[in-house]
Amino acid sequence: MKWGILDMQSRTSLVKREILKTIFRSVGWVSIVYFLGLFFAIPLDIIMNSSEEQRKFLDIDNLFQHNFQIQFIFNISVPVILSVFLFRYTQVKQYSDLMHSLPVKRASIFHQYALTGIMLLISPVLLIALIVLILYQPMNLQEFYSIGEIFNWVGITLLFNIVIYLAGVSVGMLTGLSAVQGALTYIFLLLPVGLIILVSINLPFYLFGYPDQYYMASKFEKFSPLIALTQMNMRTPSSAEAVIYLFLILSLYCLGLQIYKRRRMEAVSHALVFPITKPIFKYGVTFCTMLLGGGYFGEMRGGMSWLIAGYVFGALIGYAAAEMVLQKSWRVTINMKGLLAYTALMAALFALFQFDFTQYEKSIPRGNEIERVHFSESFYLYSDIDTEEPLYLKEYENIDLVRRFHETIVKDENRLAEIPGRDSVFIVYELKNGEKLIRDYRINKKEYKPFLKLIYESDEYKKATNEIYQVSADAATKLTITPTGPVTKRAVITDDKDLKEAIEILTEEVDSASFEELQGSDEPYAHIEIFYNDSNKAYMPWYPSYSRFEKWLEEKSLLNEARVNSNDISYALAAKAKDIDINFAAGYSYEEVFEEMRDSKSAVKLTDKEQIESSLKNSEGFVDGDYIIAFYFDEQRTIDIKSFTEKTVPDFIKERLQ
Repeated sequence: MKWGILDMQSRTSLVKREILKTIFRSVGWVSIVYFLGLFFAIPLDIIMNSSEEQRKFLDIDNLFQHNFQIQFIFNISVPVILSVFLFRYTQVKQYSDLMHSLPVKRASIFHQYALTGIMLLISPVLLIALIVLILYQPMNLQEFYSIGEIFNWVGITLLFNIVIYLAGVSVGMLTGLSAVQGALTYIFLLLPVGLIILVSINLPFYLFGYPDQYYMASKFEKFSPLIALTQMNMRTPSSAEAVIYLFLILSLYCLGLQIYKRRRMEAVSHALVFPITKPIFKYGVTFCTMLLGGGYFGEMRGGMSWLIAGYVFGALIGYAAAEMVLQKSWRVTINMKGLLAYTALMAALFALFQFDFTQYEKSIPRGNEIERVHFSESFYLYSDIDTEEPLYLKEYENIDLVRRFHETIVKDENRLAEIPGRDSVFIVYELKNGEKLIRDYRINKKEYKPFLKLIYESDEYKKATNEIYQVSADAATKLTITPTGPVTKRAVITDDKDLKEAIEILTEEVDSASFEELQGSDEPYAHIEIFYNDSNKAYMPWYPSYSRFEKWLEEKSLLNEARVNSNDISYALAAKAKDIDINFAAGYSYEEVFEEMRDSKSAVKLTDKEQIESSLKNSEGFVDGDYIIAFYFDEQRTIDIKSFTEKTVPDFIKERLQ
């Protein structure tokens, strides 16, 4: 009996050794290719940039910054390729029958294959790290990063590689086709982010004020290892993220093992081997394409009818595509009963969304619940998106103004839903209990001028939105004024007395600026950059309404260098917009407009310097007026296109174009 057991163990051990040899023969090349790819990306790049001249231009502080694009491609493709080829035996009948007829338990086979695959992923990374450590002292790599960064690179690379690899292994246990395994692995890894985006695109059609852009841009990369991996050259995972990925590795390994144990041997060459997964896949694809179709048509065309048409079209496309995959043929049989059940469920869901059961749209916090309010035109200006400190309103009067403004928008929901405005309003209430309430609306600012005027003209709002208030006149070291336009000149102020005067005048200009001036369509004359406290900078535009600053520049003989004037322009061409044969809405180039105007008999040429100066001051930067004017700059041989309305067009142009 004892000899029989030993004989059985010996045969099992022999079988396992043969399996290991088979694995190395069939997929060992993947590990070799991965090593060569990483060698080309990192050690070879280090060697090729070893000269002192080349090192001056290197801006590297971690290993990911060596040919990051190449590393990324290998890190997302090699683990999936390895999982597909490694478990290929589960998808070929003869190979599957052979493997499962061996005197080895299923769990043992899975462990041997899965763990060998992990070893094949780890080996190239460790070898590359060893090579970099050997090069560290001879190549003086300590000038760029510490030895700790090398181990950091090893840990992060292996963490993501194993997550992606085990995702491929787990998905592979559900399918009997290699192509489907590869595709489903990437879909599985991107699914959380994809669903967040698809749902966020569609929710604004049902929830008035839902900030879809904010949620789509708010660190959603954490929900997918593939997306997170794209940022590893700039950031490393936090400790919490690393723990989550380790938990995910264990979960995926156990999940793959359990599925493998329950997988039927005859379920090869099937798109999905478990019957329960087929309806999940079918209706999951249908749901995602339905959201995609509805979001596209709703966003591009607008209106509830187009939204519903998009849902129907997207659902039909997705349902048909899923059936083609499952039936492995483009000639598919549609299960009308299942499709009708899905349609009924979605119709009920659509009807439920017409009612705001959660009072989401009408939810506005009380004044005594609010700690502070962020109020701006874009979610990019909020701290969760932007790295700079955002603006906040903390004074009770301004918080109350924002609340009452918000209440007015909510009352106008039906009108704004039908005819959304061109302007954006982004509001974030940060509450005393630590919660946030975020809303985003499309409005026409002119309709809400009474509220906006009080908010924009308040001292608190101006100080929060204008960097000039951060500058102490005594701390300023230099002020540069760069004109708006295709010119190379600029004005520079370095004299302490002049700097102090300029900053005081600019601060007073901002103090006295009205809502109309701040929100007008006037293009800035120039952009001002103020250097202070050695390394700090403050930026601000110089608007035409800042007349005191313009007069001061003229007194200091700096006006000519500070903004574009008639001396910079050789001549100008003016014409009525309707006489120019260009579809401005479809896109255009300045050269195209200029050529059309130069060849047009209805255009007039301006060479008088006073007329050109008047045209510069009255024209607007947006090319959507009743009259178009093209300025030709002789110095750079470039063109600038502006426009006039019927109210702003100079009489000398209007008379000549009659």
